[in-house]
Amino acid sequence: MIDLIAQPPESDGVNATTLARIFDDVTNSYKFLFFLALLDNAERNLFDASIPISLNEIVLDMLVLAWYPHVYFRLSFGKQDQIASQLDKAAPLNLVAERSIRPWDKKAIRQLISSTASGGNLSRFVPYRLIRPFFPETRGMKKDHEVNMRVAEMCDEYFPSGRPPYKFDQSRSNILLHPVWSIYMKQNLAVLRGWAWWNFLQYMQRCNPNVPAISSKLFPPPERTSLESQTKFWSAVLAATEFHCIYSGAVIEKSDFALDHFVPWSFVVHNQLWNLIPTSKSVNSKKSDQLPSLNYFDAFVSAQYGALTRTRDLLKPKVWEEHASCFVADLGLPDFAAVLDRDRLGKAYQTSLLPLLQLAELNGFAPSWILKE
Repeated sequence: MIDLIAQPPESDGVNATTLARIFDDVTNSYKFLFFLALLDNAERNLFDASIPISLNEIVLDMLVLAWYPHVYFRLSFGKQDQIASQLDKAAPLNLVAERSIRPWDKKAIRQLISSTASGGNLSRFVPYRLIRPFFPETRGMKKDHEVNMRVAEMCDEYFPSGRPPYKFDQSRSNILLHPVWSIYMKQNLAVLRGWAWWNFLQYMQRCNPNVPAISSKLFPPPERTSLESQTKFWSAVLAATEFHCIYSGAVIEKSDFALDHFVPWSFVVHNQLWNLIPTSKSVNSKKSDQLPSLNYFDAFVSAQYGALTRTRDLLKPKVWEEHASCFVADLGLPDFAAVLDRDRLGKAYQTSLLPLLQLAELNGFAPSWILKE
C-alpha cells in the first residue's frame, strides 16, 4: 500500500504551488492516471531528462494502473470516462480469465493489453490539459485544437525557464521532461506518487459513493492474505461434526475442502471468518466471483451459528474468542454471548451482509447464483 499524501512537496526551482492545482475540477480519471504513468516512465528512464517519453507508453501505463480496480471491482471511473471501455476492448474479461493473470503482475497485464490498446482522446487531449494550469494565459480558450496548439507553443517558449514540467517534440507523440523537474521527481518520487494516489482516491470515492473499502480496491495487494487461521477453525468443525455444503448438500470432508467467500473477496477485499464457508473445490470454482442466491442465506447463517457453538466447546476460550471477535466487531453484535444466540446472529447478518450483496450487484457482480450440477 502506498502512503497517501495530501500535497506535493515544495522545492526550489519548480512551481509546486501550480503543480498542486493540476487535479482541480476534474471530471474524469485521466489526469490522475496520466501523472502516475508519467512518474512510472520517468523512473524507468532513471530520470534521464534527455530520453523522450512516448505518449503511447504513458497511455498503456494508464490502462495498466486502471486494470485492477476495473477488472476486479468494476469501479466507475466517471460518467464520461472512457478508461473502462478502453480496457474492455484491450483485455476482455474472458481473455483475462484464460490467461490467469495475477492482479499484481504488471508485466503480464501490460503484455495482455499492449497489442490492442488505443490512445484515442487519452493522448490527444490529456497531456495538454494536465499542464494547462502552468499557462493561465489560456483561460477562456474553449476549442480543443486551439488549446492544444497554444499550450504546445507556450511549452516551447517557456521550457528553458522550467515553467512547464515538460514539452512536446515536433511530432507531438513524445514529451521531454525538464531537467529540473526530472530531478524533483526523482528526489520526491514516493511523496508525489502518494499525493497523486490520494487525489485519485478522493475522486474514485465520489464516483463510487456506495462501494466500501475503495482504498483497498485501487492498489493490487502483493497477494491474498493467508487463510491458515480460518482453515484451522473450519477443520476443527469438520473433524467434530458432519457438515453439509450449503450449496450442494454434499458432506464436506476435512481432508479436501475450500473456503468460499459468500460475498466475493473481489468486493469485500478481506478474509473475515464471518464471510467464509466450506465447500468442495469444484463448487468453489463454479461460484467464483458470483453473488449467491438468497435461497442460501438461511443455510449460511445456520452453518455459521453451528460452527460457533460447536467450537465454543472444542477450542480454548481465548482461541475461540480470537475467532469470534470479527463476528462481534464487523456484524455489530454487542458481545460474545450474542454470537451464540441464533436469532441475534441472524438479525446481525441481515443488517450487515444483505446490504453488501445488494451493493455488489449494483457494482456489476453477477447476482442470484445457484449451483447447477
